[in-house]
Amino acid sequence: MTTAVTSPAGTGARTPDAGRELPPFPLRSSPWRLVISAAAVALVVLAGSFLVVNDLSARSGIRMSAQSVTSTDHRLAGVRTELAAAERRLAGARTWQAAVTRNFDTAQSTLSTTQAELAQAQAGIHSEGVDVGRLDTCLSGVEQALNQIAVGQTAGGLASMKASSSSCATLDGDG
Repeated sequence: MTTAVTSPAGTGARTPDAGRELPPFPLRSSPWRLVISAAAVALVVLAGSFLVVNDLSARSGIRMSAQSVTSTDHRLAGVRTELAAAERRLAGARTWQAAVTRNFDTAQSTLSTTQAELAQAQAGIHSEGVDVGRLDTCLSGVEQALNQIAVGQTAGGLASMKASSSSCATLDGDG
């Protein structure tokens, strides 16, 4: 007797395992599967470790940068305070310089006026014909005569007075 197997799939349909043969691949054996799996796990762990170390390093760098920025901000605040104080001292020095310049200008003006007055006085003395040398000679002669008379040398005093009379007469404009 012959038995026929009928399939509800119809003609041309294949059974799920029909014609499929697994390629000769080492994964079928369990030692290779374990080695490849272990290698894959090792790669994943290595990559994860690298990422964790890289992340920790980056976080550490960020913390150090934040601390550096905070420190720099603190130093900058100190420098700004010193700069403000220096600007105040500079403003005071400029005010002092302006006052000194005004005082110098005033003194210069006064000196110029005094020099002009001195020049006029010298011109006036010269125009009046007063000779300081002759005046000195006249006064010296009179002084000598008075000293001689004071000590009892009347004749010598009169002689000194007569000798100085010519220099004294030129001062009067008679000579």
